[in-house]
Amino acid sequence: MKEEFNIGKKIKHLRKEKGMNAKDLAKQASISYGMLSLLESGSTQGSVETLRKISKVLDITLAQLFTEEDINYSKNINNESFYVVRENQRKKISFPDSSYNCELLVPDMQGDIELLQVNLEPFRTTSDLISHSKSGEECDYVLEGEITVTLGEKEFFLRKGDTIRFNPEIPHKIENRSTQKASYISIVTPVSF
Repeated sequence: MKEEFNIGKKIKHLRKEKGMNAKDLAKQASISYGMLSLLESGSTQGSVETLRKISKVLDITLAQLFTEEDINYSKNINNESFYVVRENQRKKISFPDSSYNCELLVPDMQGDIELLQVNLEPFRTTSDLISHSKSGEECDYVLEGEITVTLGEKEFFLRKGDTIRFNPEIPHKIENRSTQKASYISIVTPVSF
């Protein structure tokens, strides 16, 4: 029987590979040493934002934190699920904030591009401005409803059919301030998850 993947063991392994002690990683990731200890021991899985901070310090993408091995593309040529994502088979990415979820529109996060459908419930707002990539671009296309994209101190109001492109290094947030559900396609390169 295959052992269940343990994110904490992966973090500890990567930290040791970089010659870092736990206190240094916690400090650089701006998380508590206690939280890192809980993660590494497997007592908690941590929030997406906590894992993103750790990934940034370890100089990897969030997706790389969840993979066990390298992918061999040539061995998977006959495996449709390696290339195609059927609408009813999308992988879901959930967050502690239940008013926000994502559907993965590519088979995995191992390529050079991240493609997601982001779904925001009505009045899904946040006070945090975050950046999430070292370089590259993010492009968001509104499928349904309305979103407000804040880049630094500038706000952009987008409706169905509108698109925005920006550098994901700019601190930003995307909100649904309306009474209706909103969905948008998010394309990010390089991958940030």
